Amino acid sequence: MLKRRNNSDNKTLSSTNTPNSGPAITYITETSTITGDMNCKDDIRIAGTIEGEVKSDKKVIVAETGLIKGTLTSPLADISGKIEGDVNASESLVLRSSANIEGEISTGKLKIEEGAQVKGKFSVGPKNRSEKKRTFPKN
Repeated sequence: MLKRRNNSDNKTLSSTNTPNSGPAITYITETSTITGDMNCKDDIRIAGTIEGEVKSDKKVIVAETGLIKGTLTSPLADISGKIEGDVNASESLVLRSSANIEGEISTGKLKIEEGAQVKGKFSVGPKNRSEKKRTFPKN
């Protein structure tokens, strides 16, 4: 399992010593492959491959080159790449024209662009929204 480093260990983002004051985004680059589950409190942008479960308290964006082999769980998701597993987006899910999903989809709201491909079952509507906010244990 991947764990975020404590921000107190690393107070800067760059060599210019600029404090980390903006929103945090975890970025998985196109050349990266991660094997294992990923839990994140912040937004995630995936351009590479993750073989395992992906969970976020915020938004997950899967770029055209992105691939998730496992379940995606997040309040908001915007998919342009491929997911081989279930998608649970409690608030809203956007499937872009290049999206390819092989698995069950559960979401509060769904937008599908022409060209998106889905092989699986849909469950869409208010009853699919999670009433409690997902939280992660503190380390």
